[in-house]
Amino acid sequence: MPFISIEGIDGSGKTEQVELLVEGLKSAGREVLQTKEPDGGQLGVEVRKILTQAGRRLAPAEQLLLISAARYDHVRSVVRPALADGQWVVSDRFIDSTYAFQVAVSDVDLQQLFRSVRDVVVETTFPDLTIILDLSPEVARGRRTRRCDGVLDPEEATRNFDAIRGALIALAHEEPERCHVVDADQSPDAVASDIWRLVEAML
Repeated sequence: MPFISIEGIDGSGKTEQVELLVEGLKSAGREVLQTKEPDGGQLGVEVRKILTQAGRRLAPAEQLLLISAARYDHVRSVVRPALADGQWVVSDRFIDSTYAFQVAVSDVDLQQLFRSVRDVVVETTFPDLTIILDLSPEVARGRRTRRCDGVLDPEEATRNFDAIRGALIALAHEEPERCHVVDADQSPDAVASDIWRLVEAML
């Protein structure tokens, strides 16, 4: 069964589009598992607590390893069983987020570490389709600020959204068969329609 991931910088509308896509697939008669990272599995809940707790800001390498540990559990306890059971899987973030949010912004070269860990954690369980919601950092920050009543999470407030966005777009150029960019600076319904046109061919 198809495995779909939706990626994008914070504020790009990922969560809403995941929900709309899941609703559309269910309306089309498909059984669907909706999940997310890093807290899609049991271990992920604890990892998210570590990542968001107040105190020392974790280095990108530390974040990469923690999120990868959560993904190892997520793939084996959630994603693969659902696919084997004949369900579609739609995930809010997956492996490409780790590359964009940790590897691309690190002052230290994490490429080799990322590839080595990815090969062990994911193995062959890659999304069949990855939707990258593209939005300018300025618009995304405005959305997030309004949604959070003007108070952003400290970790989120320091993220280099330009570098993260650039990394996601670069991935789309490197893997055009799997990764597709959708303009997120539209109404939610318009974005959902663009996504559905990509997914419809898989029905």
